[in-house]
Amino acid sequence: MLPQNNIQDISVIDVSGDIDFREMIRIKNVIGGLIEKDRLKVVLNLRAVDHINYLSIGVLLERLKLLRNLNGDLKLAGMSPFLRDIFKVVGMDRFFEDYTSLEDAIESFDDDWEGDGTSH
Repeated sequence: MLPQNNIQDISVIDVSGDIDFREMIRIKNVIGGLIEKDRLKVVLNLRAVDHINYLSIGVLLERLKLLRNLNGDLKLAGMSPFLRDIFKVVGMDRFFEDYTSLEDAIESFDDDWEGDGTSH
C-alpha cells in the first residue's frame, strides 16, 4: 500500500523509487479509493521518485481529468528536473500543476477558492 496522509481535506500520496506501469496502476487505484470517499483534492508527492515510465503518465492524466470533473484536482510536488523533462517530452507538463515543495502544492488549493470573492 502506498503511504498516504491527509492534511485538512487534501490527501497526500507519497511515491518513491521507479514508477513503472504496474506502480502507476497502484497509484490509480489509490486515487480511485480516495474518489470513492469523496476526497477530491490530491497531491502526488514525487520527491523520492527516480524515474517514471512515460507511457504510464496517461493513466495519471485520466485520474486528473476525473478529479477535475468532480471539482477536485491532482497536483504534483517535488519533481526533479529529470522527471519534469519526462513530462515535457510527452507533452503532459501542460496538464499538470507541479510544485517544487509539498507545502506549495498544498497551499495552492487555498488559492483556487480566492478567485471570485463569494463565500461558499
